[in-house]
Amino acid sequence: MIKQWLSILLVVCLAMAMTACGQKAKGDYDVEVIRPDHSSAPAPSKPNKEDTSDAEPTATPQAGYLVGPLDDIEITTSLADYSAPSNSELKNREQLAFFTQNGKTGVIDFEGNIVIPAEKNVHWCPVCGITNEGETEIYNEKGEVIGSGGHGATELGLYYDADKKSLYVEGEFGILQPWNANTLTTLEPMIVSVVTISDTTQDDPNWKGYSLQQEDHPVSISDATGYMLFKPDGTALNGEVYQEVQRASVGTFAVKKDGLWGYVNQETGEQLVNFLYLDARPFCGDRAAVKTETGWGYISLAGAKKTSMTFLKAASAYDGKAWVKTSDGWGVIKLSDYPFKKG
Repeated sequence: MIKQWLSILLVVCLAMAMTACGQKAKGDYDVEVIRPDHSSAPAPSKPNKEDTSDAEPTATPQAGYLVGPLDDIEITTSLADYSAPSNSELKNREQLAFFTQNGKTGVIDFEGNIVIPAEKNVHWCPVCGITNEGETEIYNEKGEVIGSGGHGATELGLYYDADKKSLYVEGEFGILQPWNANTLTTLEPMIVSVVTISDTTQDDPNWKGYSLQQEDHPVSISDATGYMLFKPDGTALNGEVYQEVQRASVGTFAVKKDGLWGYVNQETGEQLVNFLYLDARPFCGDRAAVKTETGWGYISLAGAKKTSMTFLKAASAYDGKAWVKTSDGWGVIKLSDYPFKKG
């Protein structure tokens, strides 16, 4: 009798064990953490539409996305919008973007990987590339610290006096020097503030420390009335004065005039794309993000619309991919999946 009961008990235990091994409880998944606060675990099923308090984010892209969409970060700038840093080992910056989270800035790539966490609060330096708040660390494209800042170099102020028709470079101690090839060495066209420079005195309470050629010649500089583009030899690119200019377009400049954006050739000053857009990003390759009345989208160098113009926001594209924002958040898309359809 005892043996019979033991046999029955053994069969029951084996059945329970096989059930436990062959089926996981609801919500019990193998989880791979692929970036802070996101994992490969699917969101747990909701008991009803009203009870969503236990829902968790999922890293599985929605249809139409390569990554995301993500609603806990804000993409601010593609690093493709910057010129290559003058002294850095940073590579493939076109595949990286700055994002903000909890008021601080980090770096993310096109795969959705956090390369540099927002806690580092990084920013762009034209000399170092990606550097932290105190500029004590310089990072490469993998988020590795490759050195420290403290280079002491800053972007020089460039001014065009509209009355004197003269170009000046701001040197040490606020002393303005007439531009010449020995004053500033550059291979790219220069974005120059259009101002009026007037004589003043050091006793003037509004004097801000600027001097013309010598410390004993104090001058005042008016607020910029616009911006001009100058060639590396110091001659005007096309003589046009723009409201704003987007730096670092490869081959082109995004320029704003009469409230609208267009594009000019950076070598000839020729207008490539007419002033049609409410906002614009620099071209990266043959695509640029622009804003129309219906939203953001992408155009070609010829000005043709290449995607739908319905995104809430958009960053510069690279290799056919881009970060865009919809009501669901920011995600990476393939531009070819969102063709522009007339009518």
